[in-house]
Amino acid sequence: NINRTTSRPADQHSLGEGAEEKSAASTTLEAAEGCAAHHNFGRFRRDDYEAVVRQLMGAERADPILIPVVLTDRDSPPVATDFLTAASSLRRLCDACSLLLQQRRLIRNAAALAASAAQYALTVTLPMPDQDPARCFWRRTDMRRETQLNLLSLLRRMCRIYAAATGCVQPSRGLVAMRATTFAA
Repeated sequence: NINRTTSRPADQHSLGEGAEEKSAASTTLEAAEGCAAHHNFGRFRRDDYEAVVRQLMGAERADPILIPVVLTDRDSPPVATDFLTAASSLRRLCDACSLLLQQRRLIRNAAALAASAAQYALTVTLPMPDQDPARCFWRRTDMRRETQLNLLSLLRRMCRIYAAATGCVQPSRGLVAMRATTFAA
């Protein structure tokens, strides 16, 4: 039959409930109360617009809490002069970089900042060992086992943070060179 449609109504607003109403509406343009007479009009109609918008928006989420990250400290020396300052500087920078990487969705360029801080800690804050005990605190006094384990675990943690941070940054030749140089230090 050419006057009838072959598709069924798309939703509850199309043509009503019974078959008599559907056949009458398709030929006479009469429909039940609140329904459109055209068979495709119900697809465009939104009586529950607020509910649809709420469903699309989803459940309310609490605002994220941004914890400030302190990468610089006036009181700590830029270069470690003994085991205690080396460990405290490394621990402070490890904690700051970890916090920074945890908030990378809230802080712009968080990975680049963490990579820069880790590179500074590994290349500047910790001096390279020297053969002369007068200039090198690494050789000046004997290191206790617990201090050695603490420094090695902090170095391992800082290297892991640096690897993760540089993995999040856009790779370039300079970054690959800095990564190799920093890990060599």
